[in-house]
Amino acid sequence: MSFINKEIHIQTKKPFDIIDITDQVKNFLQEINAKDWLVNIFTRHTTAVLKINESEDWLWKDLQIWSDKVVPIEDRYHHNDLPNRDPKTMCASKEECLNWHSHIRSMLLGVSSETIPVSAGEMMLGVRQRILFLELDHARPRTIIFSFVWDAA
Repeated sequence: MSFINKEIHIQTKKPFDIIDITDQVKNFLQEINAKDWLVNIFTRHTTAVLKINESEDWLWKDLQIWSDKVVPIEDRYHHNDLPNRDPKTMCASKEECLNWHSHIRSMLLGVSSETIPVSAGEMMLGVRQRILFLELDHARPRTIIFSFVWDAA
């Protein structure tokens, strides 16, 4: 087995932001001259997820409305009770720590990675499938890792 990794950095722009990264993954596969096997996309964050779905504004709006109903930002969450938090889990700023809604949303909405088969250098996505990065907290820089894995034998 062999693999190549590439780390990319994106800047989210709002508290509930969805960024289509499909073209960036395609570019990565072209850069490395990928043939056949698997590409994995991984986010290193607990308040963001990756999803494969349609890239459609009204779908995203409905998802945000649903998220706001199911996990409201203004509800009381024990994670946000800073005096009682484990010091090992504390953040750099109060704003960054008061985000339990985004942790719950990430557990309900998705996963930290997606793996897609690749054939002849192309991802085997469906016609409308796109790779989406969902920001569930506040706007900030984020890191995503692309890994192409293949059988070197």
